Amino acid sequence: MATTSGVDRPIRWIGHRTVACDGRADLMPVRIAAHAFGEGRPARDLLVSPAHAVAVDVLGEVLIPACRLINGTTIVQVDVESVTYWHVELDSHDILLAEGLPAESYLDCGNRRFFAEADITDLAATPDARSEGDLPYCRPFHEDGALVDLVRARLGERAETLGWRKREDTFAGLHILADGETLRPDVAGLTARFVLPAGARDVRLVSETSVPAHVVPGSTDARRLGLPLAGLTIDDGLTGARTVALDDPRLNEGFYAFDGGPRWTDGAALLPASLWDGCRGATFLRLTLAAPALPRWVAPQAGNEMRDEDRRNA
Repeated sequence: MATTSGVDRPIRWIGHRTVACDGRADLMPVRIAAHAFGEGRPARDLLVSPAHAVAVDVLGEVLIPACRLINGTTIVQVDVESVTYWHVELDSHDILLAEGLPAESYLDCGNRRFFAEADITDLAATPDARSEGDLPYCRPFHEDGALVDLVRARLGERAETLGWRKREDTFAGLHILADGETLRPDVAGLTARFVLPAGARDVRLVSETSVPAHVVPGSTDARRLGLPLAGLTIDDGLTGARTVALDDPRLNEGFYAFDGGPRWTDGAALLPASLWDGCRGATFLRLTLAAPALPRWVAPQAGNEMRDEDRRNA
């Protein structure tokens, strides 16, 4: 097999395994979009296992796991039902071309039992687990630090060259689904007001989401965040206004844990009907944000074929 140095080297072993992903981040493949690293790198969309390292030239080649470069635009993790991973091993670790993108050959990190070609298949193993201690990498290996941050910044610049843009929207498309009916708010500044119909039971705050690590320089927060709530009030105009505490235990499904700051939603937050029990008739629901929603990446207009899931993962 040809390596990036142009040397043909014999293949020592080929391993493969089909796995059900079940939403596991250690199993779901990472999709690297065509031209993410530059023209023809890769030449077309490429799927790799999360910790499979790609070779990047930063004053010399280094290896960085694909999962450390996920950016919500040209590099995303794909939630598929199942995937088949293939790994090619040479006599020693080296750099191969995958769809034109330099990437590592298989390096035994103690996970050979994961593959179907092993005598015993270890169902608890992952396709590219990394064992502790030094490994015989053919290039310097980096998982974090200033060098990885630099590569991520370059990938972001490249994504914008390819037409990706950040969209600013204070309320991130906020609406309510009340028993299946879509309700739009009246807004002023950071405050939104809804009128809930009498008897509403299944009520959800719905918005777009964004991952801080994808849009905030230096952030490592991988949560998918919706809106940062600073206040929530319910008022039927007759029985008096009710202020809902941000740490109210009823705010559970679709809310991240309260940490003393704003109460973040995950884009589909359930408001239990007990919050307005005893209210008469239609009820005003007023919410105030601590700050505008995070910006989110939007795919190129001419590239709508780049899939709706890319936009969901932004």
